[in-house]
Amino acid sequence: MRSDDRKILLGKLGKPHGVKGFLYFHYYGESLKALLSYEFLYLEDSSQIKLERFFEKSNRLIVKFQNYNDRDSIESFRDKEVFIPESELPELEDGEVYLYQLQGLIVKNLNDTILGEIKGSMGTKSNEVLIVHGCKESIDDKERLIPYIKHEFIKEISLEENYIIVDWPEDF
Repeated sequence: MRSDDRKILLGKLGKPHGVKGFLYFHYYGESLKALLSYEFLYLEDSSQIKLERFFEKSNRLIVKFQNYNDRDSIESFRDKEVFIPESELPELEDGEVYLYQLQGLIVKNLNDTILGEIKGSMGTKSNEVLIVHGCKESIDDKERLIPYIKHEFIKEISLEENYIIVDWPEDF
Protein backbone atom coordinates (compact mmCIF):
# COMPACT_ATOMS: atom_id res chain seq x y z
CA MET A 1 0.00 0.00 0.00
CA ARG A 2 1.41 3.37 -1.01
CA SER A 3 1.27 6.39 1.19
CA ASP A 4 1.34 10.13 0.59
CA ASP A 5 2.87 10.52 4.04
CA ARG A 6 5.91 8.31 3.57
CA LYS A 7 8.80 10.14 1.94
CA ILE A 8 11.28 8.30 -0.26
CA LEU A 9 14.84 9.60 -0.45
CA LEU A 10 15.85 10.48 -4.03
CA GLY A 11 19.24 11.99 -3.42
CA LYS A 12 21.28 14.75 -1.86
CA LEU A 13 22.05 18.21 -3.15
CA GLY A 14 25.63 19.35 -3.28
CA LYS A 15 27.36 22.65 -3.77
CA PRO A 16 26.18 25.33 -6.20
CA HIS A 17 27.46 25.19 -9.78
CA GLY A 18 28.04 28.60 -11.30
CA VAL A 19 26.02 31.73 -10.51
CA LYS A 20 22.64 31.02 -12.19
CA GLY A 21 20.99 28.78 -9.59
CA PHE A 22 22.39 25.37 -10.55
CA LEU A 23 23.44 22.74 -7.97
CA TYR A 24 25.18 19.40 -8.05
CA PHE A 25 22.79 16.55 -7.22
CA HIS A 26 23.79 13.07 -6.08
CA TYR A 27 20.78 11.15 -7.43
CA TYR A 28 20.18 7.71 -5.93
CA GLY A 29 17.71 6.57 -8.60
CA GLU A 30 18.43 4.70 -11.77
CA SER A 31 16.36 6.55 -14.35
CA LEU A 32 16.96 10.23 -15.01
CA LYS A 33 13.76 10.21 -17.07
CA ALA A 34 11.80 9.41 -13.90
CA LEU A 35 13.28 12.49 -12.25
CA LEU A 36 11.39 14.77 -14.65
CA SER A 37 8.11 12.94 -14.09
CA TYR A 38 7.74 14.08 -10.47
CA GLU A 39 5.48 17.10 -10.07
CA PHE A 40 7.37 18.36 -7.04
CA LEU A 41 10.41 17.34 -5.05
CA TYR A 42 10.58 17.93 -1.31
CA LEU A 43 13.46 19.02 0.86
CA GLU A 44 13.99 17.53 4.32
CA ASP A 45 12.12 20.48 5.89
CA SER A 46 9.09 19.54 3.67
CA SER A 47 9.38 22.61 1.46
CA GLN A 48 8.51 21.76 -2.13
CA ILE A 49 10.56 22.63 -5.17
CA LYS A 50 9.98 22.01 -8.87
CA LEU A 51 12.75 20.74 -11.08
CA GLU A 52 13.19 23.00 -14.09
CA ARG A 53 15.96 21.12 -15.85
CA PHE A 54 19.10 19.07 -15.39
CA PHE A 55 22.18 18.01 -17.29
CA GLU A 56 25.23 15.85 -16.77
CA LYS A 57 28.76 17.18 -16.72
CA SER A 58 31.79 14.95 -16.13
CA ASN A 59 29.51 12.14 -14.90
CA ARG A 60 27.89 14.45 -12.34
CA LEU A 61 24.27 15.53 -12.35
CA ILE A 62 23.55 19.26 -12.17
CA VAL A 63 19.99 20.50 -11.49
CA LYS A 64 18.08 23.77 -11.60
CA PHE A 65 14.82 24.46 -9.77
CA GLN A 66 12.06 26.82 -10.92
CA ASN A 67 12.18 30.34 -9.45
CA TYR A 68 15.73 29.95 -8.13
CA ASN A 69 17.90 31.90 -10.52
CA ASP A 70 21.08 32.82 -8.70
CA ARG A 71 23.68 31.31 -6.45
CA ASP A 72 22.45 33.12 -3.32
CA SER A 73 18.89 31.76 -3.68
CA ILE A 74 20.05 28.13 -3.66
CA GLU A 75 22.95 28.32 -1.22
CA SER A 76 20.67 27.10 1.61
CA PHE A 77 19.93 23.91 -0.40
CA ARG A 78 23.54 22.74 -0.07
CA ASP A 79 23.78 19.25 1.54
CA LYS A 80 19.97 18.90 1.80
CA GLU A 81 18.31 15.57 1.11
CA VAL A 82 15.59 15.44 -1.56
CA PHE A 83 12.44 13.30 -1.27
CA ILE A 84 9.24 12.40 -3.10
CA PRO A 85 6.01 10.96 -1.68
CA GLU A 86 5.88 7.19 -1.96
CA SER A 87 2.60 7.53 -3.88
CA GLU A 88 4.46 9.19 -6.80
CA LEU A 89 6.79 6.25 -7.46
CA PRO A 90 6.09 4.50 -10.76
CA GLU A 91 4.21 1.20 -10.55
CA LEU A 92 6.44 -1.86 -10.82
CA GLU A 93 5.97 -5.06 -12.77
CA ASP A 94 5.05 -8.22 -10.86
CA GLY A 95 8.05 -9.58 -8.99
CA GLU A 96 9.88 -6.23 -8.89
CA VAL A 97 10.52 -4.28 -5.69
CA TYR A 98 12.01 -0.97 -4.70
CA LEU A 99 15.11 -1.38 -2.55
CA TYR A 100 13.61 0.66 0.28
CA GLN A 101 10.89 -2.03 0.58
CA LEU A 102 13.53 -4.59 1.57
CA GLN A 103 14.50 -2.72 4.72
CA GLY A 104 13.56 -4.77 7.78
CA LEU A 105 13.25 -8.09 5.94
CA ILE A 106 14.81 -11.16 7.57
CA VAL A 107 17.61 -12.65 5.47
CA LYS A 108 17.86 -16.45 5.26
CA ASN A 109 20.32 -18.50 3.25
CA LEU A 110 19.53 -21.65 1.25
CA ASN A 111 20.00 -23.75 4.42
CA ASP A 112 17.25 -21.72 6.13
CA THR A 113 19.85 -20.15 8.46
CA ILE A 114 18.90 -16.62 9.49
CA LEU A 115 21.79 -14.29 8.64
CA GLY A 116 20.22 -11.06 9.90
CA GLU A 117 17.95 -8.20 8.95
CA ILE A 118 18.29 -5.76 6.05
CA LYS A 119 19.18 -2.32 7.39
CA GLY A 120 19.67 -0.59 4.04
CA SER A 121 21.58 -0.69 0.80
CA MET A 122 24.42 1.11 -0.89
CA GLY A 123 25.32 1.54 -4.51
CA THR A 124 28.57 0.45 -6.06
CA LYS A 125 29.75 0.94 -9.63
CA SER A 126 28.55 -2.52 -10.59
CA ASN A 127 25.42 -3.14 -8.47
CA GLU A 128 23.52 -2.40 -5.27
CA VAL A 129 24.64 -4.12 -2.07
CA LEU A 130 22.32 -5.05 0.80
CA ILE A 131 23.53 -4.12 4.29
CA VAL A 132 22.53 -6.94 6.65
CA HIS A 133 22.93 -6.67 10.43
CA GLY A 134 22.64 -9.50 12.93
CA CYS A 135 19.36 -9.63 14.85
CA LYS A 136 17.86 -11.63 17.75
CA GLU A 137 17.05 -14.61 15.54
CA SER A 138 20.27 -14.62 13.49
CA ILE A 139 23.18 -17.03 13.74
CA ASP A 140 25.53 -14.20 14.87
CA ASP A 141 25.71 -10.42 15.11
CA LYS A 142 27.99 -9.87 12.10
CA GLU A 143 27.34 -7.26 9.45
CA ARG A 144 27.16 -8.76 5.98
CA LEU A 145 27.26 -6.99 2.63
CA ILE A 146 25.36 -9.06 0.08
CA PRO A 147 25.31 -8.05 -3.61
CA TYR A 148 21.78 -7.42 -4.84
CA ILE A 149 22.05 -9.57 -7.95
CA LYS A 150 18.85 -11.46 -8.67
CA HIS A 151 19.13 -15.15 -9.48
CA GLU A 152 22.84 -15.25 -8.58
CA PHE A 153 22.62 -14.25 -4.90
CA ILE A 154 19.00 -13.15 -4.42
CA LYS A 155 16.82 -16.23 -4.79
CA GLU A 156 13.44 -15.21 -3.37
CA ILE A 157 11.80 -12.11 -1.91
CA SER A 158 8.56 -12.19 0.09
CA LEU A 159 7.40 -8.78 1.26
CA GLU A 160 4.20 -10.36 2.61
CA GLU A 161 6.06 -12.86 4.81
CA ASN A 162 8.93 -10.48 5.61
CA TYR A 163 11.91 -12.50 4.35
CA ILE A 164 14.45 -12.76 1.58
CA ILE A 165 16.36 -15.92 0.64
CA VAL A 166 19.95 -15.54 -0.52
CA ASP A 167 22.65 -17.87 -1.80
CA TRP A 168 25.22 -16.79 0.78
CA PRO A 169 27.37 -18.82 3.20
CA GLU A 170 26.81 -18.23 6.91
CA ASP A 171 30.54 -17.84 7.59
CA PHE A 172 31.07 -15.01 5.08
